Amino acid sequence: MLTIKRRLLLSHLLVILLGAGTLGLYLYFAAAGQIVDAVGERVLDNARVLAAGLDGDELDAVSRHSTPGAAARMEDRLQRALRGNPDLVGAYVAEVTGTDVRVVAATAPGAVSEGSGSLTVDELALLRGGLKAATLGDIAAAGAEGNDLFALAPIAAAPSRYVAGVRFRASSLQESLRTLRLSTLGGLLFGVLAALVLSRLLAESLQRRIALLGERCRALAAGDALPPNQVAIGDEFDRVIADFDATAQRLREAAGGREDALTALTAANAKLETRVEERAREIEDATGQLKIEIENRLQVEALLAEAALTDALTGLLNRRAMLEMLEQAVQASRGQGGFSMILADVDHFKHVNDTYGHGIGDQVLMAAARELESLHGDSRHAARWGGEEFFVLLPGTGLMEACRRAEELRARVERMPLQPRGLRVTMSLGVAELQPGEPLEDCLRRCDQALYRAKDAGRNTVVIARGNLFATMS
Repeated sequence: MLTIKRRLLLSHLLVILLGAGTLGLYLYFAAAGQIVDAVGERVLDNARVLAAGLDGDELDAVSRHSTPGAAARMEDRLQRALRGNPDLVGAYVAEVTGTDVRVVAATAPGAVSEGSGSLTVDELALLRGGLKAATLGDIAAAGAEGNDLFALAPIAAAPSRYVAGVRFRASSLQESLRTLRLSTLGGLLFGVLAALVLSRLLAESLQRRIALLGERCRALAAGDALPPNQVAIGDEFDRVIADFDATAQRLREAAGGREDALTALTAANAKLETRVEERAREIEDATGQLKIEIENRLQVEALLAEAALTDALTGLLNRRAMLEMLEQAVQASRGQGGFSMILADVDHFKHVNDTYGHGIGDQVLMAAARELESLHGDSRHAARWGGEEFFVLLPGTGLMEACRRAEELRARVERMPLQPRGLRVTMSLGVAELQPGEPLEDCLRRCDQALYRAKDAGRNTVVIARGNLFATMS
């Protein structure tokens, strides 16, 4: 059985392992990276300092053996460079001519000797590839495999011909990393031990408090007096035990009046049922009233929406609604055309208003709107475009059929019976068909131009716009 004590031990151990382990690994790798970077930068600095202190002419003398004692002085200088850093195991100067690499001076005794046989493959590859700046060898391999770390730096006094190199003792880097690992492991073990001790103490304290609470529960169930409480220590269990004692006291006080409470509860239930039934009827009545109000509101909103899209005088669509319908027609045809349009204008409408009054003018507009509706069968494809101008959308209609309908509309308007007797009204019309790929604005512009050509041709005329050509039908 997995007791609470064991659960606490396991949970604390798991938390410390996860938390301390994760933190330890993060700190270890961060510190290891800093150590490696610091070692690499130090080795590079040694190579740069060594390269900066060497002279090209002196190196030429060493390489050609033209000056007695030059080689000994160069070796002594390299030895002094080593003494400045005890972790350096060797220093040398290499002469690079094309792919030919030759060590012209080196520390003696040491890991590097004259010639090129004592240089590693990585050193030879870097030297033959040409160096433009100080370069560090593979520090990761040096730390893992125990190989000496090297750094190379070109000598500025002799561009790209001589290169100074130093070698660093890898065992020093490995020792630093080993010490870091041991410290990290020690910290992790200490954390695990501290967690185990703390969890044991907490588990024992928790068990004692739970046992006390269990005794009080058994006493309450048996109807006995509650056992005395222990000294309060200020934790959550003190509040739980205090609440438990208060609850037990209230339960005992309530036991004596249980029957009275049951009677009162029965009466309250009956009263509540009555109130619920009354409230349900009220809610049902309110719901019916609300439903009626919602229906009325929807009707009003529908009327308002229709009024926003129609012309108040003629009952046709207004210009904004027709423009939205045109956009929908263009999207439905996917830019392939497939519909025509008629733009009509009542001739000499200003003369009608000036002569007979605006009332007669409004009757003329309403009569023309009725002819537009009868032309298409409904008012959803006809609109009052503005003033005395009207617009008719003919979905799925070609240009010739649209011209026939425009001519029929012109004839109907001309035959309209109007009051006063003798009043005769005519209409000029422009017809256009949306071409595949044509913008809607261009088609509207052509249709408008056709209307103006019909007016220029004497009015009471139908003009067709076919591309950039215009033809008069009547």
